Amino acid sequence: MKYNLKFSFKLRGKLPADAPEKIKEWLAELKQMLEKGIQENDIKEISVVKKWKIIPVSKKEDEFVLNVTSGRALPPHQALLRMRKFFSGKFGKEFRVGISSVDIKSYKIDVDIPKKPEKEFTLPFVSSIKFDENIAKVTLAKDIPIDFIEKGAIDRIVKLVKNKIVEEVIRGKDEHHLVIWSSVQKKAFTKENPTDLMIKEGWIQRTNYRNQWILGPAITTFTEALKKIIEDNLYKPLRFKNMIFPKVVPWDVWKKSGHLSGIYQGGFEPYFVCTPKTADPTYWEDIADYYRITLDVEPEKIMEKLRPPIGGLSFAQCPPFWSYIQGKTISDDSFPIFVYDWSGPTYRYESGAAHGFERVDELHRIETLYIGFPDQIKKVAQDLRIGFRKIIGDILDLEYREAWVTPWWTAQEGSTEEDSQQIEIKNFDQIGTLDMEIYMPYRGSRETSYWLETQNVSILGTKYTKSFTVKSQTGKELWSGCGGGSFERFISGFIAQKGTDPKNWPEKVLKYIDEIPSGPTFL
Repeated sequence: MKYNLKFSFKLRGKLPADAPEKIKEWLAELKQMLEKGIQENDIKEISVVKKWKIIPVSKKEDEFVLNVTSGRALPPHQALLRMRKFFSGKFGKEFRVGISSVDIKSYKIDVDIPKKPEKEFTLPFVSSIKFDENIAKVTLAKDIPIDFIEKGAIDRIVKLVKNKIVEEVIRGKDEHHLVIWSSVQKKAFTKENPTDLMIKEGWIQRTNYRNQWILGPAITTFTEALKKIIEDNLYKPLRFKNMIFPKVVPWDVWKKSGHLSGIYQGGFEPYFVCTPKTADPTYWEDIADYYRITLDVEPEKIMEKLRPPIGGLSFAQCPPFWSYIQGKTISDDSFPIFVYDWSGPTYRYESGAAHGFERVDELHRIETLYIGFPDQIKKVAQDLRIGFRKIIGDILDLEYREAWVTPWWTAQEGSTEEDSQQIEIKNFDQIGTLDMEIYMPYRGSRETSYWLETQNVSILGTKYTKSFTVKSQTGKELWSGCGGGSFERFISGFIAQKGTDPKNWPEKVLKYIDEIPSGPTFL
């Protein structure tokens, strides 16, 4: 790492003729001050003032210009904050001259990278990035405000340059999805597309909006049965409590949950929510009149009357929960906290990726959430794994498999395929995600078919508890975990193997269903 920063302190006043001699003395003192707290091996890597000069700005004011370079330890933008305090004290005491502002003139950073990216990229606040084999030469935009540095944005730019290249490497590797267990093979009663089967029976109907479905009486009855199955065999035995989470999520929640860093990058595709500038009827009268005359809407005109997005519709379901305990200190005897939510739809803008009833924009998810001490979270994750095995493999009688998935944020911290192979049937006790995938016979053989990810169980460590500053009474470390599944996917996987004829459905399912109600007969 190499840093080269040119900046100036703009002064409230003129420096006297003897100022240069004083500054030379002070620079030696400054060097000692910057070295404090730095390990001996890193002393040569810290910021050093290479050049400096005093420039007259007007008859009443001067500018003190510095060129500062460093290696990886104490880079110039961090040293600048200490230098501002240092010189402010010196100039004020010696010359009665204050520092009015800081002006960043140029900043060039050589960032060490694992490899040259396949596809070059640009970044906000960066005027150019040039890539060599193991170095990214970053030139920041001019006139960066000092609060940009104070808030740590420079360090985040450097980290992002590295992470974007690491992410590119990770995306090209298959081993971050590792099948670790498979159920026995089971007889499939159909090889037809489950979406087509349910449409034919009149159980579901696509709406005029993309990737959105209406569930008819028959499939809604199956959904309610599935809820009861999960309650009886999972939530009640493990003492989970039902809650209702908000479905409109403000920016602040997604900032803390980390979702915004992946917005439309292959992992977070939200629907945005805008509110009207006012509800005054006269403000909206022209829109209403336009519709009365044309019987059509004018979306562009409506956009002009909306405020910028306040956030979006619920995407991952659990982040809004954290506002419930954000900033709280919780008694130790309250842990573990076990809750679940299935109170309403969540939304994902599945651009180009929708597939029938299996992958939809408006989905109805079952969110399982747990918070506690590490041992408690490890235990409940394993208990949930066993519980979902019973539901999917025994009660629904489906052929499925389990896959260990390394999330982006742990993959970047060095998790490997070798780590994944340590997750065996007996234990699930480390940070990561276990996916449960149902075999879809209509899509081909077991070896080549797409298996539908239907349910997951995750251990997230301190990711959320730290981000939302949740603390235990005694200061013990808190972990959390979650598990998400959608009714649309459970239904699709079930119908893909069992078909729509209840005669082929397991008795353990049918005992939760009095009858499959019929819908209207369409002529």
